[in-house]
Amino acid sequence: MKKNRQRLIASVIIGIIATLAALLSSKTMLIDRWEKQAQDLIYRSFYREAHPEDVVIIAIDQNSLNYFQENLKLLWPWPRDVYALMTDFLSECGAKVIAFDVIFSSPDIDRLNVSADYADARFAEAMQRSGRVVLATQMEDSTHVTKSNIAGHFNIEAEYSGPEAYIHDYPNLTAPIRPFQESMVIPGAVNFFTDDDGVCRRIPLIYRYENRIIPYMALSAAMVYTGDSTLIAGENGITIHDYHIPVDKSGRAELFWYGPGGPGNTFTYVSFAQLLNSYLQIQQGLEPEIPVKTFRDKAVFIGATAAGLLDLKTTPFSPLEPYPGVEIYATLFSNIVRGEFIRHLNSGWWTVLSLLLLAGLCYVWQRFNIWKATLVTIIVFCIPVFVAIYLFQNKLCFFPVIWSEAAIIMSVIAVLIVNYLTEGREKAQVKKVFNRYLHPAVVETLTQNPETVEMGGKEIEATVVFTDLQGFTGTSELFSPHEIVEFLNDYFAQVETIIFQNNGMLDKYTGDGIMAIFGAPIESQDHAFQSCQAVIGFQKLSKMSVEKAGRVIQLITRVGMNSGRLIVGNIGSPNRMDFTAIGDTVNLAARLEGVNKIYGTQNLISETTYDMIKEKICCREIDHIRVKGRDAALKIFTIVGEIDKIDNKTQDMLSLHLNALNLYRQRDFIDANDMFEKALRLTPDDPVAPVFIRRCGQLLKNPGLIDDDGIFNITIK
Repeated sequence: MKKNRQRLIASVIIGIIATLAALLSSKTMLIDRWEKQAQDLIYRSFYREAHPEDVVIIAIDQNSLNYFQENLKLLWPWPRDVYALMTDFLSECGAKVIAFDVIFSSPDIDRLNVSADYADARFAEAMQRSGRVVLATQMEDSTHVTKSNIAGHFNIEAEYSGPEAYIHDYPNLTAPIRPFQESMVIPGAVNFFTDDDGVCRRIPLIYRYENRIIPYMALSAAMVYTGDSTLIAGENGITIHDYHIPVDKSGRAELFWYGPGGPGNTFTYVSFAQLLNSYLQIQQGLEPEIPVKTFRDKAVFIGATAAGLLDLKTTPFSPLEPYPGVEIYATLFSNIVRGEFIRHLNSGWWTVLSLLLLAGLCYVWQRFNIWKATLVTIIVFCIPVFVAIYLFQNKLCFFPVIWSEAAIIMSVIAVLIVNYLTEGREKAQVKKVFNRYLHPAVVETLTQNPETVEMGGKEIEATVVFTDLQGFTGTSELFSPHEIVEFLNDYFAQVETIIFQNNGMLDKYTGDGIMAIFGAPIESQDHAFQSCQAVIGFQKLSKMSVEKAGRVIQLITRVGMNSGRLIVGNIGSPNRMDFTAIGDTVNLAARLEGVNKIYGTQNLISETTYDMIKEKICCREIDHIRVKGRDAALKIFTIVGEIDKIDNKTQDMLSLHLNALNLYRQRDFIDANDMFEKALRLTPDDPVAPVFIRRCGQLLKNPGLIDDDGIFNITIK
C-alpha cells in the first residue's frame, strides 16, 4: 500500500511537471509552429465537406482573360464600364452584396472607343444605382506612400463600440478614387495577414485611418448583407446584427476553412466570362448560361483567380489547391453569417486532462513491465490525435496535439529517469529484507542453487493451510489504520513462529490471513501431521483477546487444510516471480477455510488429510459436502486435539455426534435431531450441533436439501 502510494505521488508530480513544461514549451516559436502545422494537417485530412450557399464567387480567371482578349480585343486591366455593366446585371439578379476584391485606386485609361472619364462615370453610376457595392481598400503601414484622401462620409458608416485593442491603426491607405468612394456603400480592408510560418489563419477585423473605422472586407460585406452598421465588441468577440464573431485579444478572428480553394471545391464559382455571356444571352432573349437565381439574395465576391494576377494566398489548404485571395473574404463572410468559427480547447481543461492522463501513464510505467507499459504508451500517444479529430469534426474545436504529445514524451522520459535512479536503491532494500518474507529453507536452497530461480516448478505431495481472522472486518472498524497494522504485525509474528516451528513455509499473506505449505520446498513424509500440529498451535493462539471501546474481542483463527498433489516452484513472469504452490489441492484448502463460517468451526480438514493423521490426531467428522466449483464430494473433519490428550467428556460428545450423524445420513431426521440435542446438552458451547438441529428441522419440510447420499451442496465460496 505504501509503495503504491509512493508511486501514485511520484506519478502525479511527474504529470504536473510534464504538463507545466508542455505549457511553457507551447510558448516557444518552434512548438507553436508545429502545433499550427498539425492543425493544418487536420484541416486537410479530416475537414467536413461543406458548401456554403450564401456566397457566389465571380472569378477573374485565365479563361476570362482569354475571352476578353480573343472576343473583345481587351487586355487586362479591363475598362470600368465592363464592371458597371456587370454591377447592374448582378443587382437586377437580386444579389444582396457585390464586393470587388479589386483596388480601383487610379482612374481608368483612355481607349480607342471609350474615354477613361466615361468608363469611370459609368461604374460610379452603376454602384450608386445598386446601393450594395463594397470596394477593396488597402491599409498601408508606410508613410512614404502618397497620402490618400477619403470621402467625408460613406453611404454606410461603421459605428464601433468596444475595446481599443481591437482597432488596428494605419497611417495611410490605398483607397478607390474619390468618385467611387462616394458611390460605393462602404470600403472593405483587404490586407493579407499570416502567422510566423507564412500561413493565413487569423484576420484583424477593425481598422482605423484618420479616426474613420474601416472594417475588413468580409465584415463590410456582412454589414451590407444585414443592413446593420453597428459593431459592438466585448471581451469575447464582436457582434453585428445577430451574428457574434469570436476574436482574440488583438481583435483577430480565426477563420474556419471549409475546404480546398478554387472552382469545384467549396464555393460556387462563376467565371467572369460566363457572367458576361449570361448577360448577353438574356439581352438576346436566350436562356442564360448561368441561371439568374444563382445570385439571388447572395453575397457576390468578385476577384482574381488567374495565376498571372498574383492573388493566390497561403492557407492551410494551399498544399492541396491554389487558394485565391477572394475566397478568404468569402470564407470569413460565411463564418459570420453561419456562425461557424474555429475554437481552441481551454488551457485549463487541457491542463486537467493532461495531468490525469500523464499521472496514469507514469503509474503504469512504475507498475508494469516495459512491454506492457510501452503498449499503453502507444495507445496514450494516439489519444490526442483521435480526440483532436473528433473535436474538430464535431465541435469545430482544436485540441493541442503537439502540446499533448510533448507532455507525454517528457513524462515518459521523466519516469524512466526516476525508475533508473530508484531501482538500485530498491534492489538493495529488497536484498536486505528478503529473509523476512521467505522461509529460511527456500533462501538456503536458492543460495546454494541459484539456477533454480527460473520459471516453472515440480509436482510434489504436500499440505496447504489457509487461515483467516474470524470477524476481523467488523472488528477493524474499532481501530485506527495505524493500530490495525501494529496489531496484525504482532499477530502475524506469532503465526509465523508456529508455522516455522512445525517446518512449514509461509507462502504469502492474504489480508488478515496467511497461506502456508507443509512439505515444501523440502519434501517431508509428515507434512499432514506437521500442519495439524500448527493448527493446534493456532487454537491456542485463539485464546488471545484485545479490549477496545469497552468490548473484549476474541481473536479466533479459522483454518482450512487439504493434502494432495500440487505444483510448487517459481511461478510468475520473467520480471517477477513467487515461490508458491498451485493446483486443485490449494484451491480446495482455500474453500474449506470459508466453509468454517457455515458450521461455526475453527478448522476444517479434508478427508485426504484426515486419512494421513487419524492415527495421531483426534478429529470430529463434520459433514459430507460438495463445495462450489467442484464436482467431487468429500467428507470434512475438524481437529479436536492429539489423541492422548482428549478427555472423557469430549469423547462422549464425539460418540453422540457420530451416532447422530449416522441417523442423519439414514434420513432419520427426527431421531438425529434428538441425538444432536443430547450432544448439545453435554457441551452447550458446541457450535456444530445447533447447525444440524436447524438443518434437521428444515429437512423434515424439505428433504431435497441434501441428496440421496446425504451430500450437502455448498453454493457459496
